[in-house]
Amino acid sequence: MLTPFGENRLKVIKRGTLLAAVFLLAAMLAVPWDLEISQIVRKTKIPGDLRRFIYLMEIFAHTLGCVLILGTLLWIDDRNRKKLWNASVFVLFSGLLANLAKYVIPRNRPSTFDTEPWNLLNPDRDPEAKALSSWDVWGRPFTESWFDETVRSFPSGHAATAVAMAIGLTYVYPKGKPLFLLMASLAALQRIVAGAHYLSDILVSFALTILVAFAWGTLPDTEAKDEPEKRETKAEESSS
Repeated sequence: MLTPFGENRLKVIKRGTLLAAVFLLAAMLAVPWDLEISQIVRKTKIPGDLRRFIYLMEIFAHTLGCVLILGTLLWIDDRNRKKLWNASVFVLFSGLLANLAKYVIPRNRPSTFDTEPWNLLNPDRDPEAKALSSWDVWGRPFTESWFDETVRSFPSGHAATAVAMAIGLTYVYPKGKPLFLLMASLAALQRIVAGAHYLSDILVSFALTILVAFAWGTLPDTEAKDEPEKRETKAEESSS
C-alpha cells in the first residue's frame, strides 16, 4: 500500500489533510501577488552554476525524466519491484490529474508577458505603462484552445509530478526522504525561475498530489495481507 512518506494510515489522514489545507491556504494568499512574485524571482540574479543545477532538477518533474528514474529502479531493484510499480502508478496518476485540471481554467504563463512594455524583465520597459494585476492573467473556463500551452499555467503538472516522485520514492526508500523532498522543491522552484508557473500554481499542485496520496493510502493494504501467507509458506518450507 502506498502511504504518504511511508507512514501508517492514521498519520496519512492527519498529516495529509493538514498539509493540503496549508498549501491551499498559501495558494489563496499568493494569488493576488503571483505576477509580482514571479517577476521578483526571475529578476533575482542566481549564480550560474546554481541556476544550471536548479534547471537540471526538472528531470525529477519531467515525464521522460521520471520514466528514466523509475524505469532504472524497476530494472535493478528486484526486491522492491512491487513497491516501485505502485509508486510509478501513483506518479503517473498524479501528473495526469494535474495536466487534466489545467485544461479547465485558462491562465497565461508568466513568460507570456515578458515583452509587455510594463514588464520588469523587458529591457525596453516603459515605466509609465500601465501594468496588469495578478487577477488579469486568468481566463474564462473552457474558452481557450486545448493545445495552447501559453494559457496552461494552472496548476503545474511538473510540480505535481515532482511531489508525487518524492512521496513515491520515500514509500520505497524511506531513508532518502530528505533528498527526495529537496529535489522536488528545486524542481518546483525551476518552474517559477523559468517563467512557466506562478507560485500559486505550484502550491495548488502540492495540495492536489497530497490529496491523491491521501486517497491512495486508504486503498486496501494488499501487501500487509500477503505477509501472513508468506510467513506460512516459509514455515512450511523450513519444516519440510
